[in-house]
Amino acid sequence: MRKESFADGSLLKTRRAFLKGTLGLGLGAMMLGWLDDESLPLLTRVKASETSVTPRGTAKNCLLVILRGGASHVDTFDLKVGKWTPKKLKPTKLPTGFLWPVGLMPKLAEKADKFSLVRSLQHVEVVHERAQYFLETGRRLNPGLRLEIPHIGAVTALEKATTRSSTDIFPSFVTFNPFTFFVTNNGFLPVETAPFRLNDTISGIANLLPKDGLTAFERRRNTFKLLDGVETETSQQPISTIQQQAEKLLKDPISKTTFIASKTDFETYGSNDLAGSLAIARNLFKANRGTRFIEVNHFNWDHHSNIYSSNFLELKCKELDTALSAFIDDLTTSPGETPGKTLLDETLIVVVGEFGRTVGPLNRSKGRDHYPYAFSAMFLGGGVKGGRVIGSTDELGAAVVDFGWSYNRAVHMSDVVTTMFSALGIDWTKTLNNTPSGRPFRYVDPEAIGDENSYEISALF
Repeated sequence: MRKESFADGSLLKTRRAFLKGTLGLGLGAMMLGWLDDESLPLLTRVKASETSVTPRGTAKNCLLVILRGGASHVDTFDLKVGKWTPKKLKPTKLPTGFLWPVGLMPKLAEKADKFSLVRSLQHVEVVHERAQYFLETGRRLNPGLRLEIPHIGAVTALEKATTRSSTDIFPSFVTFNPFTFFVTNNGFLPVETAPFRLNDTISGIANLLPKDGLTAFERRRNTFKLLDGVETETSQQPISTIQQQAEKLLKDPISKTTFIASKTDFETYGSNDLAGSLAIARNLFKANRGTRFIEVNHFNWDHHSNIYSSNFLELKCKELDTALSAFIDDLTTSPGETPGKTLLDETLIVVVGEFGRTVGPLNRSKGRDHYPYAFSAMFLGGGVKGGRVIGSTDELGAAVVDFGWSYNRAVHMSDVVTTMFSALGIDWTKTLNNTPSGRPFRYVDPEAIGDENSYEISALF
């Protein structure tokens, strides 16, 4: 690699590598997601193909809650009662007409008129990482293209870039507790669309600042500005762009209270990672500073054994029930950007795992295994009409018996992604050409599983 000689005689790698390696501004922990793509100039020659669909555009924001591991649909969103069902689930038919485990999620039971359930989902993947990748990218995993393919949150950031104002200092795309194995980010899209990753909901953005405060930050930042002029590059300089964004983020007083969950939040939302993540997600949407897509990861739904233990399904449901209910309450009582609308009206919320779990009696380990042939998802806000059930399964929850829409197939994960894009006003059929691999990139790729097209789940709206 070419090296440059600086005035003091030291040899350093290129300015970009130097800044990556010495990001001593206190920004490294959360900003690395903004700095890791070397092929950014490609976007300058990317062109989109012409399409004819009309996105719905009922939401300004989107929250995706991934139940990592795959929640048991027959014990939660598509409750089936059998000899194996413990009394503590308290199966109850709600006024909305659907059966619900009130013993596991009593607070959400009271909000059943606000959310709708899609019970006709099917998947083609049965391995966690591959199934989750499909949800996060709108396509099946191709290892050869993994680094090129962007997260749907990055695509959203790209689409929303032209509407950002001078006050939009927060990143467009934020992820909480991201999974590190098949982590997806901005792929070949510009670095500004990469996720802002937050793992600490207690200290929040305070961890970004030097221990000696903004004075030290200013001194170090000025030093970098001097070094920035040492080497001149003809290519784009994404790191400088991100540093400018980070500087605005750190200097604005609103950041200190937005990127942190308060003691009161943990009392209301619960004392766990999901609680802190949703409390901060609420802050970000309420601040209206440019964040449009948030992914929250809720782990440990992979219940192969002892599923009915208080430390497994019961605990996970309690965390989801408490935190999501508080989040819904806060968005319902917060005014939206449009007069007369609430923040919930403007925010699409999708809660889904990567697949379901085996049905009927439990396995030998008193648990349930991976099951892609039928599972469910929850949708609310952002134009979704509550109290509905789309599709249905048989008496065990083993097979889809009613698709719930006009298309002659089950709902696929590509349709879930399409629905998110449509609600956000994004043309899901758009194709970007001149990618690093030379293969056209379609926002959603239904052909990967044999579908001709992906569709919005219009019955939700």
